[in-house]
Amino acid sequence: MRSPFLLFAVLALTVYGQLVIKARALTHAAETTALSSKLHYLLTMLTDFSVLSGFAAAFLAGICWMLAIERLDLSIAYPFMALSFVLVPLGSTFFFGEVVPPMQWLGLGLIIAGVSVSALAR
Repeated sequence: MRSPFLLFAVLALTVYGQLVIKARALTHAAETTALSSKLHYLLTMLTDFSVLSGFAAAFLAGICWMLAIERLDLSIAYPFMALSFVLVPLGSTFFFGEVVPPMQWLGLGLIIAGVSVSALAR
């Protein structure tokens, strides 16, 4: 497999895992703060197929990461992982209607700029 594809797979699987677990958390959110309710929430989450698929995505992302860094310098590959800090908030805005404040948009832009500069430096 080509290394750029592996980096893309790591990002896609990571973002998928975060968003699907958030989606299911919204579905299963406990109404009360009682310990029994939290335990029920956790048990429900841990037996939810979608949550398990998010965990599987994280596992597959780890495998793709190991294969990617076998071929790439860590100093090249690792900055691209910062894009998950951009893609997850974008996904949460799109799928869950979460609001991203202007200063956070600035921060996300700086991350993109930093990854771009890092990529162009090679």
